[in-house]
Amino acid sequence: MVLATTSFAFAGQADARGYKYCLKSSPGPGDCKYSGYRQCMASASGLNATCVRNYGPRR
Repeated sequence: MVLATTSFAFAGQADARGYKYCLKSSPGPGDCKYSGYRQCMASASGLNATCVRNYGPRR
């Protein structure tokens, strides 16, 4: 069970590597699933959030 939980935790991080922008609304890595700045800002609209470059490793 621990192995399965660990696998799921790292799966999201691996998927985020290919995206250029992260939606940040709190401390931490953010929601890095945006390929463009405008796409990210559209999701941030109405939230107390901002978009930042994803400087994580690329695939």
